[in-house]
Order: sequence, then C-alpha cells, then structure tokens
Amino acid sequence: MSAATPTLAMLIAHANARAAAGDRGGAIAAYREAVRVAPGRAELWHNLGALAALAGDRESAEEAFVEAARLRDDWAEPRHARGHVLFGAGDIGGACAAFEGAVARDPSHLGARVNLALMLNRLQRWREAVPHLFHARVLAPANETIWWTLRGNLLLLRRDEEALADFLAFEPHGARTARMLVAGLASARRLAIRDREARALRAVLEHAWTSGESELLAEVLAHVQYFDVTREALLALYRHYDRIVRAELAAAGDDAPLAPAPGRRDLGSRIRIGYLSADFRRHVMGELMAPVLARHDRARFDVRLYSLAPRQNEDALTAELRSVTEGFTALTAQDDAAAARTIAADRLDMLVDLMGHSAFARPGIVARRPAPVIATHLGYHGALGLACVDYKVTDDVADLPDAGAFQLERRLPLDVCVLPLRAFVAPAANVLRETLAIPPDAIVAATFVGVHKLSPRCLDLWQAVLAAAPRLLLLFSPPRDDDRGALARRLEGFGIAPSRCRFLAADPNRMHQRYALADFALDTLPYTGGDTTAAALGAGLPVVTRIGVRHAERMTASLLVHAGLRELVSESDADYVALATRLATDTPFLDRQRGAVRTALRPSALTDPGTYARALESAYVRALDARAMTDH
Repeated sequence: MSAATPTLAMLIAHANARAAAGDRGGAIAAYREAVRVAPGRAELWHNLGALAALAGDRESAEEAFVEAARLRDDWAEPRHARGHVLFGAGDIGGACAAFEGAVARDPSHLGARVNLALMLNRLQRWREAVPHLFHARVLAPANETIWWTLRGNLLLLRRDEEALADFLAFEPHGARTARMLVAGLASARRLAIRDREARALRAVLEHAWTSGESELLAEVLAHVQYFDVTREALLALYRHYDRIVRAELAAAGDDAPLAPAPGRRDLGSRIRIGYLSADFRRHVMGELMAPVLARHDRARFDVRLYSLAPRQNEDALTAELRSVTEGFTALTAQDDAAAARTIAADRLDMLVDLMGHSAFARPGIVARRPAPVIATHLGYHGALGLACVDYKVTDDVADLPDAGAFQLERRLPLDVCVLPLRAFVAPAANVLRETLAIPPDAIVAATFVGVHKLSPRCLDLWQAVLAAAPRLLLLFSPPRDDDRGALARRLEGFGIAPSRCRFLAADPNRMHQRYALADFALDTLPYTGGDTTAAALGAGLPVVTRIGVRHAERMTASLLVHAGLRELVSESDADYVALATRLATDTPFLDRQRGAVRTALRPSALTDPGTYARALESAYVRALDARAMTDH
C-alpha cells in the first residue's frame, strides 16, 4: 500500500469524524470504501447499514445488515437493526422475522425481545407476544413501558389474575405516573383492601391530567363509573378529557370537524343513520340491538353500520345485520383519522356511538366529528365526555332532569326505557340445585356479575342481607376460573363467608337456564345492572335495586319503573337491605313479586323491538331538528 492510500483505521476514523460533524454522506462514503478494503468485517457492514438507515436509504441499509448477518451468523445486532428498517418500510412480517432471528441468537437482547413482541401485537398474535414480554420484564423489571405493554396483552387475553400479579410485582419500581394510577384503580376491585381502593380512587380524581394522556383518562372513565363518586367529580373528569383530546388533535393539526354543521332536513329524503360498535356479533350489545336495527323504518331511515372488530370476530349475527342494513364497513385496519374520514364520506345525518368507554372503544373517531350530529348510546353507564358529542341517549328515569348539567352531552330522552326489555321466557333448569350443594330450603339470589361491580358499599349491604336472612345463598356465574378466584377473594375479604356462596361456571350457550336456580336477583351498586337486570327480569326474577343520582345508579330502576315494578326500587341503603331481606324470608311476598315480573314482561309493546326502534327514530328526528334550529 502506498503512502497516499488510506489505511482501514484511517477510513474508519474519517467516517466517525464525518458522522460526528453531521456529514452523513461523507461518513457513508468512507464506510463504503472501508467495506471495499475489508469486505469480511461484519461490524463495518453493520455501521454502513446504520448510517444508510439514518439517511433514509432503506434498500442500502437492508443490504448492509443482511451482509453483516451473513458474515457473523451468531450476531444478533444486524438482525435487530434490519427489523427496524423493515418496520419502517411497512413490512411487519419481515420485521417480526428479523427480530425473531435476533432473539434466537441473543436471548438477553432486550430491544429485540420488546420489538418482537410489538410486531407480534401488530400481527394480532397477542398470545405469542406474552412470553417475550415476560422475558423482557425479567431483563428490565423497572421498565414501565414493558410492564404496561404486557398488562395490555394479558387483559386483552382475559388473563386478569396474571395482569394483577405482574402489576403488584412492578408496583415497587413504579413512579406516580398516569399509567400507574390507571392500573391501581383497575386492579383495586380484584383485591379486598378497602383503604387501597379509596386511595386509588382519590389519586385519579386528583391527578393533573395533561395532553398525551387521553387514552389513559378514557380507561379511568370506564372504571370510575363503578365507584362511589359524585356527579361533580365525574364532570371534572369529563372536562379534563375533552380538553386534552382537543389539545392532542390540535397538536396533530387534526382538529377541524370532518362534517359540516347540520342544515334543515329535506322532509322527502331518508335520514341516514350510522352506528359505531365493536360488537355487531354474538355479544350483549349485538344481541340487544340486532332486533332493533332490523325494525328500523327503511322508508324513512338509511341505516349503516361501522364495525371496530376484526373480521375473525364476525359470526352469524354479523351476517344477519349485514343483510338488514344498507351498509356495513369494517374500520379495524384504519387508524382513527382514516376511519373518521371513511364515515364522513358517507355523509351521514347522524352517527350513534354504541361504545362509550367500553372495551375496544375508539373515541378518537368520534372526536373528529365525522357526522353533523353525534349521539352516544348504551355501551356503558356513563357519558363519553366530549363536547363534540351532541347527545347522550337516555330516558326520564335513567337520568334526573338536571343530569345535563353534569356532562358535556345534552340529554336525549326516549319515551321508552333506554335499554330494550326482554319478554319473559321461563328458564329450563340444566343444573340441579343438589349439584351445587344448595339445601332444599335455601333461598338463592342470582348475582351474575363480575368482580369489578362489587363495591365496598355493595358488599357491606349484601353482608347485612345475609346476616338477616340465614337461608339465603348468593349464586355467582363466572366465565373463567381466574374470575372465580377473584370473586372468592373479594367476597371473603369483605366478610362474606364462602359457605354463603355458590359458583356455577357460565356456559355461553345456556346463559338463560342458570336463572332457574335462583329465586330473585340482587342488583349491584353504585353501578347497577343493564343487560344483567334485563336478563334476570326476562327469566322471571325480581331484581332488588337501590336508586341513586347518577346514570349508572339508575339503570336498573329505569327498567323496573318502565315495567311497572316500582315496588322493587329502594331509595336508601337501609331500604335495599330491608327489601332484599323480605324477599329472602317472606315466601308469599317473593311469590307475588315473581308473578308480577312474569306478568309485566309478557310479550307486549313493552318488550317489542319495533316499539323501541320507533322511539329511537323519534328521538333522532328531534335531535336533528333541534341541532338544525340551533345552528341556523
């Protein structure tokens, strides 16, 4: 080599100097010369690939990383780096394979583990991602993002007990962040620590919510409805939520409404209504709404469905709904902005969100205002908390007249019960009481709810009823073993003896039959039953409720009052205990109430989905006319 020919060391030093000076092109040129001089050096190819990737030359970067990996088959890093390049190019499957190759060569490579899990999540292979996230948790036990990602996967897979255990393991490492506050509130109901639950609630109510935390606050709004909070505290959370959603959209330059303000309706044209849900399938929401959607007046209404569920979740009920509506659009593959544009392109008169803040909700779609009038309905027992939503569908029992002062949406009351009622069908027993060791003289109260509904006040009242009614047993019907474990832990922790409880595994194909084992049903509080109550009434069971002031505290009362069963609505905690105790100890009274339920829920206008559809249509017309008058 002549004196004028640079050595490899000189080329590398020159490349590093150019890179440090911000001359990426010069650094790349020097490394290209370096690999020409020493083509067998894997680290040179890797560095060249890294620089090319930073320069946006994905093709050259990938070629360099492939060569580095060929030269050193045992080296994880070029495979990890290639995975990033492939991800940037939109090749999720290729990125997944590259990260997998890196993990195979270095099981302790934290970045490769996490990125592999993220790619598997992108491919909706959540179950496969979990072992990698658990491994990453061991490698980085104090990393909040890894813990939070694993939590999301476990909850999605309904492995709630594992999510709880992992949260408790992470808690000593965690700071007082919004994620920690959300997880603390969500996990409180699976434990039986009264003070911890109170602290978790207080923490989310006092937190200074800020831009970037809208998804976390949405989760809080889903959970907090189950707690004893004031309407004023809920309103404060709704205002925080609306503020930060608007701030996030403005920061992204995405805050202009997609739909124009509503004009006066052409009385000769059909009204185009869109429904947004992840549950147009065999699910509580799908089964409630399917008969109603099928009975919309097609001469007056053009009905379109927008699905947030992946296609693999579709079933026979989905096919039925496709056949009775003018349009069915799957939005799963689109982000919120694209989904909102898709809806806006259909030029709806009104969009009805059926999700609220329930699982798989995407309020970011609604926040972009893809229709001139937007309402939220069912989904969960709360408001959405967005000023761009015009109405919350309700009725005059489910919400007090002043409810609009405590939410951002206006009330849109129906002239029927806000929740469709079911006609009485006598359940046929498929399990004998003896199978569950229920004594012949026992009185059984159906409590077919999840652990998240069992507030400390609810359990205190149930304990008082059990003390006053020695023959009473509580019957639970959890869908999974870990749900049964959580229920048992919470019940016993709040003083309800295991001997007073029975558990019947929920059979999705025989949900109605389980009511044959019960004599009446105990409602929860403050989050009262919706479909849970409707199902019990439809099976002929009296339901004891305690009415409150929030929407969540009044849903069962609405069902009962509309059915003419006002005697089952108690006005205080003491009255709730007294009424439940009387049903459990006064057989003639229980028999009268059972007969009253069966008579009230006989097939009639009260339980007719067509009647409910007409009530919705009337409310929609009122809403459209009112908005048109307001905006003009």
